[in-house]
Amino acid sequence: VLAAGCMDGSVKLVYYGEYDAPKVGKDRILKSELEIKHGKYVKSISWSPSQPILASASADGTMQLTRVVLDSENTASLEVIKSMHFDGAVESMCFFDNGNTICCYVRGTSYLSYFDMNDGFKQRKMSLNGPGCFNDHVSFAVLSLVPSPNGKYLAAATDSSRNIILEAGTDRIVRNLYGHKNDEFSTPKIAWSRNSQYLFGNSQDENHICWDMASSSIVKRFDESAGGHCGFVRDIYSSGNTDTVATVSFDKTAKIWLCAM
Repeated sequence: VLAAGCMDGSVKLVYYGEYDAPKVGKDRILKSELEIKHGKYVKSISWSPSQPILASASADGTMQLTRVVLDSENTASLEVIKSMHFDGAVESMCFFDNGNTICCYVRGTSYLSYFDMNDGFKQRKMSLNGPGCFNDHVSFAVLSLVPSPNGKYLAAATDSSRNIILEAGTDRIVRNLYGHKNDEFSTPKIAWSRNSQYLFGNSQDENHICWDMASSSIVKRFDESAGGHCGFVRDIYSSGNTDTVATVSFDKTAKIWLCAM
């Protein structure tokens, strides 16, 4: 099943039809009548790594968990598991701990919210200002959340030219990554290398950057002179099976990079 978040507040789902449909070619049957609705545009979607559960978050302050069910005739249906309502836009979210926990950030808050999928969605709040610092002030918004492949860390990309690396499930900040530019008008994106040693991120004044986790330093800048895009990088995605990273840009190209660090 493929899912895409839309500006009209919906999440569109496309899936393969009957079992006797052609396996390849233009005659393969695709169905797309499935839809999840939010009140405002969708900010983020994420699949659970262990179950057919799709999480969707919206500018209307909702986050919904929906199970996608395929029956014996390969017909799909949707079952709402949980719908949560917050006071601000849900800017980013992700699953971690093999899908047992979902984490989200709500604009205007100074913490990340963790929900236990196996304990009635019990909530824990972890400060973004450091251990035990629960003041209401926060000078940034977290616009992307990505867990490390080894499960130890959570990377948070902000709109203040700062990427934060936290120990997963805690308020312990283990790294602050700087040297790029992102503000409130940007769309910061991040991706881990498969071995969790490097973090890739975009920047408004360059294409994308690679940080080394051991030193917090920038080890590579992928600008146009280095074969990078000639436009702003809109998204970054890393493979969990190979040492490759994919980038897409407003220059109308997609590039595949080998992480040969």
